[in-house]
Amino acid sequence: MPNKENIDAFWDIEDLIPQRPKKTVASPVHTDICAEEIVLTSEKEQGGERIPSRTENPIKKEEKLRVIREYSPKHSLIQSVRILPWPTSFEFYTKFRKDAIRYFDLTHEPCEYVYFFSYMPQYEQMTVSQMSYYLYWRSEARKGNYLKTDINYLFLYVDEIINLPEKILPREGALILSRLWKTYRREFLYLDKYFGEWLCDYCLIHDVSPDWDVLRDFAGDIAGKISLPEFYMRDGLLSWGLISAVSSYDYKKSKYYEQYAEEYDRHIPKAVEAAVNGVIMKNPEAFGITAVKTIRDSYAGAVASNKAKFKIEISRYAIRKSASKGEQDLKQVFGNLIKLAENRIRMYFGIKSRFSPTGVDSRMKEEISSYFHAVYPEQTRKKQNKNEEEEAYMALYEPKQTGKADIERALAIEEQAWETAELLSAEEDEEMAFEPIFEEQKITFSLAEEKTVEEETATQNPLSSEFSFSFENPNDMNGDFAFIQTVFSEEQREALRAAAEGRFLEYCRMLGKMADHVRGELNEIAMEAIDDMILEEDFSPVSDYLDEMKAMLYTDK
Repeated sequence: MPNKENIDAFWDIEDLIPQRPKKTVASPVHTDICAEEIVLTSEKEQGGERIPSRTENPIKKEEKLRVIREYSPKHSLIQSVRILPWPTSFEFYTKFRKDAIRYFDLTHEPCEYVYFFSYMPQYEQMTVSQMSYYLYWRSEARKGNYLKTDINYLFLYVDEIINLPEKILPREGALILSRLWKTYRREFLYLDKYFGEWLCDYCLIHDVSPDWDVLRDFAGDIAGKISLPEFYMRDGLLSWGLISAVSSYDYKKSKYYEQYAEEYDRHIPKAVEAAVNGVIMKNPEAFGITAVKTIRDSYAGAVASNKAKFKIEISRYAIRKSASKGEQDLKQVFGNLIKLAENRIRMYFGIKSRFSPTGVDSRMKEEISSYFHAVYPEQTRKKQNKNEEEEAYMALYEPKQTGKADIERALAIEEQAWETAELLSAEEDEEMAFEPIFEEQKITFSLAEEKTVEEETATQNPLSSEFSFSFENPNDMNGDFAFIQTVFSEEQREALRAAAEGRFLEYCRMLGKMADHVRGELNEIAMEAIDDMILEEDFSPVSDYLDEMKAMLYTDK
């Protein structure tokens, strides 16, 4: 207890803390810090040996250039493969590989399913019951009996196959991965993305093939979901999954899809595949599909030790990286092919609104037409019958060939024709009386009424034009086509008449304009008015609109 003498010192806390020993500072070393002048001289004057230039470590350089495996697969879209060592050494999953070897031959008797979850599944993360079920499930899977499991047990088994090629031979491992994928892909919807990448890497690294018989049913579907779809295009043919992923148009967004979904889903993919593989893939470079070289990291997202990890260098025909060729790239070509196929379905069901895709190769059009001729034979027969009727009708007006042409006789006939024409024109000038078109009916009128009667007569006689056609009542025609008289100029209406009479090219030459340009102007106006084109690519009127178009063109003539 403090006394009166040191009562104030009681509150001095520093006196109560033990004192640290004093630090001893070493005496400074005296050095000469005076600057020294350095004189640069030529190499001859300096003397001594020069410092050798720095060179790369020869061992590292050899490792960098070392190729583990190089080959050309029997694959028309993948030209060559080089397997390179992983550039860095890591020990993240070395313990997993040791555990996988230790547990490889273990099995377990039947037991109940126990759920297991892990972002990167490994043995040390499992409880006793989880390990027991995994060993039981794995032993049954090796026999081909695929029991209930979850994604983490499945990934653990896949990681074993990837890391233990000395235990599971790669040829057998590729078959196991293929069967696991097919068995559980419906249960785990995102399995395609992982297995699609890992199985591809596994087969490329070890130069083995998956079970194509197992993958045949769905390999085309997953081609649009992975980074190297060309691996699954085994025969060099593109699947609908990849075509639709590249295409600029999705037919499922069409306003008619819901009504005719079954027809769309059944025929459009097959028709487009036939056109693409029948034309483009026979000469891919002509359509901008050129060979490119890419390097990919193997087993991204999987538990792979440094002994299983590699770099893969691939030379391939890259579908997604196709260069632009001409006016359209592959994305637009695929989109236009889908639109052409949809047009055929719309035509079959009588839908007048149709697409007008341009720049499509004529050979691909023929492929799509051939497909739908087989699908809708009644439509084909109807068109053939119509063509036969037209040919039979036109045959009546074809000149008869009786021998060599007699030029003198032809000139004489022409001279007689001109004389007859002059006589007829003279008679028309002298004739002032109006002849009514109805037999045994007389019409009297004054000069003031003459114009009214002529208009009524023209209305009652729509066949006064040189180009005759039939319809019940021109005044009751479809009102959607009234725009022909109001929007089109006289020159444009004459162009439509020329198209209807089969002389469109001749008329465009007379105007001094390009036929495609005139057709484009007419279709652009028609698209705004009826939401569809009015002239086909061969400059003939769209058959569904022919009657309405004629009615509007020839009643005002």
